[in-house]
Amino acid sequence: MTSGNPLTRLRVALGIGEREPVDVGLARISERLGMNNAAEYREPRKAARIRVECTDSHPRSVCFSPDMDGQADSGEVVWVWAPSAGKQSSPRERAVLIISRTRTTVLGLLISPNPNHAHEEEWLDIGTGEWDEAGRQCWVRLDRILEISEEECRRQGTLFPERRFERIANRLRSRYHWS
Repeated sequence: MTSGNPLTRLRVALGIGEREPVDVGLARISERLGMNNAAEYREPRKAARIRVECTDSHPRSVCFSPDMDGQADSGEVVWVWAPSAGKQSSPRERAVLIISRTRTTVLGLLISPNPNHAHEEEWLDIGTGEWDEAGRQCWVRLDRILEISEEECRRQGTLFPERRFERIANRLRSRYHWS
């Protein structure tokens, strides 16, 4: 028979640890904001529902406005589980630069470290940054906009450098008629 006070016995019987409800709530908020321990193992997720549009058919106003207020904003890098090539391939996590948003979705540009993009017109060199753990040179795809539910994005507090963002914004304005 387990000794101790009745509250401890009840917690043990229900599988409840010693954590206070406020601690559980804060852990949930941290998880949703992507502020948890990145080294912790996670079960692979399903690919996010991503709507892909031609950039020139989706013109919007674009400005650098990151604000770590709980919503993902323009100028922030997020990660999303994206489908991989091939039917049998499992989804993989990809970095996306947010350039605009609606109430519940973000509009972003895919970031890729693939060096084959160096000479492709629809890709723009963005250099290295926190969006690639290996520190590789990366490119952002300009001719396709990804619309993703904000709930399916993982945030890590990564801000894109403002001068590089403005270079992308200027290209969107000049080539794709954004404002």
